[in-house]
Amino acid sequence: MQFGWGDALILFFYFSLVLYSGWKSGKSDSDSSEFFLAGKTLSWIPLSLSIVATETSALTFLTVPGMSFSGNFTFLQVVFGYIVGRTIVSFFLLPLVYHHNFLSVYEWVGAKFGKSSQKVMSGLFSFTRLLGDGVRLFASTLPVAFLLQVALGKMLTSPPSEYWIGVGTLVFVMAITAVYTMQGGFRSVVWVDTVQYFIYIFGGLVALFILLGQTDQLSSKLSEAITSGKLNVLDWNFSHPYFFFWAVIGGALLSLGTHGADQMFVQRALAAKRLKDAQKAMIGSGIAVFVQMILFLAIGTLLYFRYAGQDIHQDKVFSKFIVEEVPTPILGLILSGILASTMSTLSSSINSLALTASVDFGWNFWNRKVSTLFFALLLFLSSFFFFSLPEAYTKGLLELGLKISSFTVGSMVAVFLFEVVPFLRKRIQTNDTGLSISLASSILLTASIGLKSGWGFTILVPIGMILLWGFAFLTGFLFPRKSVH
Repeated sequence: MQFGWGDALILFFYFSLVLYSGWKSGKSDSDSSEFFLAGKTLSWIPLSLSIVATETSALTFLTVPGMSFSGNFTFLQVVFGYIVGRTIVSFFLLPLVYHHNFLSVYEWVGAKFGKSSQKVMSGLFSFTRLLGDGVRLFASTLPVAFLLQVALGKMLTSPPSEYWIGVGTLVFVMAITAVYTMQGGFRSVVWVDTVQYFIYIFGGLVALFILLGQTDQLSSKLSEAITSGKLNVLDWNFSHPYFFFWAVIGGALLSLGTHGADQMFVQRALAAKRLKDAQKAMIGSGIAVFVQMILFLAIGTLLYFRYAGQDIHQDKVFSKFIVEEVPTPILGLILSGILASTMSTLSSSINSLALTASVDFGWNFWNRKVSTLFFALLLFLSSFFFFSLPEAYTKGLLELGLKISSFTVGSMVAVFLFEVVPFLRKRIQTNDTGLSISLASSILLTASIGLKSGWGFTILVPIGMILLWGFAFLTGFLFPRKSVH
């Protein structure tokens, strides 16, 4: 890998474009609706792309190709489940919260059950974001630091260590993200997300075409891949982890939980002009993710053709290709794509955390921009904490951070389903206190089961839902609801 001035120029252009987009798209933050929901004036296309960019981290960009490198395309069954889950969210959950001029999705919980439940839900969201996104930022910075270390090692006689390059990258990425998030609020976040979506997709396409150019006898290799099952999409083997029905149901349940009860994603639906636009944005994001995953998995198949027979871990194969095969200035473009996928998630998390603190807890931190800066600093400290730990400790914490949403989203989305499922609405009559106790109990028990069993989200999300309904049914006898709002 030769990192040259052309790559540096592209990275400079990328950061300049991000800052300009954030400044140009931002408007006066005279009220909370404008700063946190862009005045509900955004169309469904940028909102949909913003959802996709937000859920696509650098880890996604770098590791999904490894799935098809070592396996095949059966992960697309899970992604198809995402579309199913988002369709359910669009037609059953979004109508509950869209028409009430809520800024936070958890305001519906407060109106339905009480302020304590609203604060518990919002607190769970905040904890999940601060820990989970801190881990994701740490994990996303590692491959970037590795690539920059290799590049600087060829440019400088005494390059900084990977640790200091990583910390420097973390500081710089957080500073740029905080600036444009503070400048224009949610409007800037959405439009910069849209720009970043196209940047990392373009970076992926460039990598794809480089691999196509390096692959000899492509048609014969594709024929062999079809024969050997490398291009299989459907898996009907019950014993496999991506058995069709479990994969689709698992993907649907995960998407139902994250996109139905997570403020960071529902916020985009609440910012749409009309409910139909909110539904288009939600369903459209699932379709866009499906197409995006085809691109990433196609890269993985070409990487298999390129490195067949070599002993390379699937999570590192794309990074190896970038380091060894990508020429300047294309390297700068792909690094921009990696950074774009990181910053889009980070900015969304910062804005949503500031919103829930203000709306659900009444914490204003003098003004909205200071609140944004405060949560940017908290996320930085959360991520920096992992840089300070010995490597032996970070692996377990990284896995915990990435799994933590599977401990919470099942119980959280189950609260909204009270109103959707008539059977639950009639039989579960717990009040504000009872629901708060049920949420805490179900999430603690789900986390205990997950940590002891090692089960994934396909099992933990429905477990969380069932536990919440069970605890809520029991607490209904001790803390009955006197009236339904």
